[in-house]
Amino acid sequence: MGEELNLIICGLSGQGIILTERLLVIALSQMGKNVLSADVPPWTHRNAITYCYIRTGEELYSPRIPEGGANLIVSFEPLVALQVASIYGSRETLVITNDYPIETRGLSRDGLRDMSGRLAHKYPTMEQILGYLKNLEITKVKTISGTDVSLRETGSARALNMVMLGAAYATKMIPVKQEVLEEEIIKNTPPGTGEINLRAFRAGANL
Repeated sequence: MGEELNLIICGLSGQGIILTERLLVIALSQMGKNVLSADVPPWTHRNAITYCYIRTGEELYSPRIPEGGANLIVSFEPLVALQVASIYGSRETLVITNDYPIETRGLSRDGLRDMSGRLAHKYPTMEQILGYLKNLEITKVKTISGTDVSLRETGSARALNMVMLGAAYATKMIPVKQEVLEEEIIKNTPPGTGEINLRAFRAGANL
């Protein structure tokens, strides 16, 4: 496990990003790590980009990760992965992204018109997103079918954040023991959901 971490968790509001951040920060603190974090919530509406910084290390003076300074980016939505990695990624950054898009207002897959009748922009394919990342010299990219795994394991897409947390943990870049993180999942997820979230986490860790 690495001892220094500059991690960004990102996606769209409503995907459980802040809960995932909280679980990691608590677990890292339980391990005695020096950890700083900050989240950037959406300012206007649901399905807006949101992300958080999590940093561990001996000498930290700010929770903010500098541009190009992330060594791990975990995205719950593929277009958001591109948008965030274009700012915070580098040749050394590992990007893990869910492959299931959430097509928001004004951005459609067919490139025709949205519900208001306005001309919509076409949502890029997964192949196009990977191509754009490659053009940015960000080639350490892992795509996973996180939404499908959540549906298979729990019957709902709501546990996507736990699947992605598991995939992030499997990189061995997060300096925390699995049993400590699993304990925090049981204790700090909504009542009655601990075992389901734990199942989703373990599934993600095995991808």
